[in-house]
Amino acid sequence: MIEITFLGSGGGRFITITQFRSTGGFHIRASRNIYVDPGPGALVRSWRYKLDPRKLDVIFVSHRHVDHCNDTEVMIEAMTGGALKKRGVLIASKSVVYGDETHTPAVSKYHLDVLESIHIPEPGSRIAIGDEEMVITPTQHSDPTTIGFRMKSSLGDISYIPDTAYFDGLTDWHDGSRLLIAAVTRPRDMGIPYHLSTDDIVMMLKRMREKPEALVVSHIGMKMHFANPYKEAKYIETVTGVKTYVAKEGFKVMVERDGIAVRTLRPARFV
Repeated sequence: MIEITFLGSGGGRFITITQFRSTGGFHIRASRNIYVDPGPGALVRSWRYKLDPRKLDVIFVSHRHVDHCNDTEVMIEAMTGGALKKRGVLIASKSVVYGDETHTPAVSKYHLDVLESIHIPEPGSRIAIGDEEMVITPTQHSDPTTIGFRMKSSLGDISYIPDTAYFDGLTDWHDGSRLLIAAVTRPRDMGIPYHLSTDDIVMMLKRMREKPEALVVSHIGMKMHFANPYKEAKYIETVTGVKTYVAKEGFKVMVERDGIAVRTLRPARFV
């Protein structure tokens, strides 16, 4: 079984600063423990749901925007036993490691030096992670170095599409994945540059030759939040035939050979 636990489902500046929806990213438990896009709250909410960050093996950061990378350094410290053991893997965009013209790096040299390995991959790169393989996928975002992934496993492929505009070719990179996790920031008729809307994800699913077994809508912006993301998910499911879920804090997806199941966890503790 592969287990994916969401420690947040919000995205964008206004959701981030209000925390109307938490912004901690998500955790994958496969043959290795992987944390994806540790935004604000990742560390606290990991403990809240009994996901010990000291047991992480890999941290994946799609890009340098604060709602995706804020807790990266502290999660590295946890993964490396307080920065006392050289271990763990960082897979991140170029902007996260080196910064860009408007951002400093998200990870200090101190934290980079305690990692066992660092990958700054281009789309198409393949990285072995235990029994799985991560294929890096492209985006079109305001941070031009933003990356997603398609994780290949014995239970089928799991795709993650972070912030991006819809573009020709995006469908092909994720066609045939069994589970699709997508940052759908905006509702119908309210699209903005560099982000997916409900209309975009519907178009993408309709164009797929082999649709996913399930879609999880995450990285919900303020407009999507108040438009009711559950209504948007129902619309996506009705017009595409793809089972569609809305991520929230504690939402868990279990990928098994004979199906995909979901449940919502109760917090183990309040921290």
